[in-house]
Amino acid sequence: MSVPAARGTTTISDRAFTRIAEELASEDENVTGRAHVSASVSGAVAAVHCDLAVRYPAPVPRLAARLREHIRRRLRELTGIAVENVDIEVVRLVPEPGRGQRPAPGESR
Repeated sequence: MSVPAARGTTTISDRAFTRIAEELASEDENVTGRAHVSASVSGAVAAVHCDLAVRYPAPVPRLAARLREHIRRRLRELTGIAVENVDIEVVRLVPEPGRGQRPAPGESR
């Protein structure tokens, strides 16, 4: 991936681009653990796919829309590469501590 500049070219490896996207996807407080991201870059245009674990009961459609916009905007700012598509796949819901968990034997609530 090369981005033309006034006096040369800046090159961002596919691996670096993907790592930046992973960081961005993991920044939201409703995303738990590390996001798994894959990216396809062709010239100055990219597509990103994110597999995420999300805290329950986060509103998944709003969270996905917010993450799409955040990832698209920040990748453009940080790399100069336009992101055409950001797919968000929620692969796991993680209950908040103490929510939806049964007490251990002998433990009361």
